[in-house]
Amino acid sequence: MHRRSYINKKLVVQPVFISLMHKHEFMGPCRYGVGHELSYEFDYKAAMATLEDFKNDMEKYIDRRYVELLETSFIEWHEDFAVPESEIKKTLKNNDTVDCYLISGTRLISYVSTILAKRGGKPLLFCPLSNSMYSRLGGIDATAHMMALGFNEMYNALNFDDLNRTFRLLKTRKALKNMKILYGLRNNVLSFGCVSSFISLQDITDKFGTEIINYNGLEFFKVLDTLTDEENEKAKSIAEELVKDANAMHMPAENVINDTRFYVAVDKVLEQYECNAFTLPCFEMCATMELNKRHLTFCLTNSLLKDEGIPAACAADVGSVISLAILMNLTRKSPHMGNCMVRVKDLENNTMRTLHDVCTKYMKGYDEEPLPIDYVSFTKGNWGTTMRYDFSKDNNETITMINVSPRMDKIMIATGTIIGCDDFLTQECKHAVVFKVSDARKFHEKEEMFGHHYSWVYGDHSKDLIEFAKLMKMEAVVV
Repeated sequence: MHRRSYINKKLVVQPVFISLMHKHEFMGPCRYGVGHELSYEFDYKAAMATLEDFKNDMEKYIDRRYVELLETSFIEWHEDFAVPESEIKKTLKNNDTVDCYLISGTRLISYVSTILAKRGGKPLLFCPLSNSMYSRLGGIDATAHMMALGFNEMYNALNFDDLNRTFRLLKTRKALKNMKILYGLRNNVLSFGCVSSFISLQDITDKFGTEIINYNGLEFFKVLDTLTDEENEKAKSIAEELVKDANAMHMPAENVINDTRFYVAVDKVLEQYECNAFTLPCFEMCATMELNKRHLTFCLTNSLLKDEGIPAACAADVGSVISLAILMNLTRKSPHMGNCMVRVKDLENNTMRTLHDVCTKYMKGYDEEPLPIDYVSFTKGNWGTTMRYDFSKDNNETITMINVSPRMDKIMIATGTIIGCDDFLTQECKHAVVFKVSDARKFHEKEEMFGHHYSWVYGDHSKDLIEFAKLMKMEAVVV
């Protein structure tokens, strides 16, 4: 994984266990039991047993790929209903680094929870224990109070599957907020090759918190020309490794180094500006004739970066950088992206295709084995290295694709079933997955609000994406 990738950065979660324990023995509407059951020792023992269940549940059910759990903070209070300041301070001591609080406990957890929400200002999450028969009413009580005050960062799960989904969503939001895009420009701020990318870059920052660094694309050639011997050796090593591990080479192996040198140059600029996402205009940079002169394209760089957890989009499409980042952080998979179109000659069968020469090794998942990759030249001059994979090997598998609207106020979410692959060894930008959707005409109609570039991953992730749209206050357009 790339040193600047956010894929393995986790949501920092502070577990909190709240327990009201009675110091005095008495019966009444708030107190059940008889004899020893009315003692502090009985309350304490019951609390410790429930706390142990909470810790066991966290260990067993929480997806640690997305979450870093801190040591559980135990808050004890009593029937005088005075919450000790020391208990609140102890629980909030890491508030600057904590992303959210996971609340559990015995009875009457809601009041203390509202204090944590008001003082900490961070999301609170509630989930019943795995042995519970009912939902967590204390969470509902606290949530109603906080939402009435305008604080909406309260999340009530019904089980640990729901809880893990919320963690994935919050982690993805965190990744976007911490994303810094190296946005290569040639002349026009909005690329001539993708005018549906955005309306205003400020819309992107306002919606996601993402920072965007404008960078003159011509500077990359200067960086290329001044690579050190060590950097050139690194490019050579990467090229040799790709050739060695290739499923097959359909281009001169010696030409791969031109593209890995460009990757090293981009990586150097990413480091210089501390960026963790990238895009560059294909058409405008091609028109400089520098690519023809140097025998390289950007395709391999984009594929390598995505495989390392760095969102990298074609055609200076900043909107697609956002789409890629959402999918990468939500699913832990390296997406493909490209032009998405209806096959009009097969409209009655609702078939479509998405093409660009930027498939990746880890499309099935960063935690999975890499796909067998063939290498094909982009140009008919046998240069411009591109990764290729025969998508027809995965016929009948489900895929999920998304695109964000130019205003960043909507997200289109669609699923399809792979039914084939165009000739994946064809040169030029023609590496296409062919798939079937429920209604291609409806897809085409909705596409008008979003543009032609769609990012996609394997599997059905539509439910997560719908919930993510809700979290980000975006309209989910589901096809």
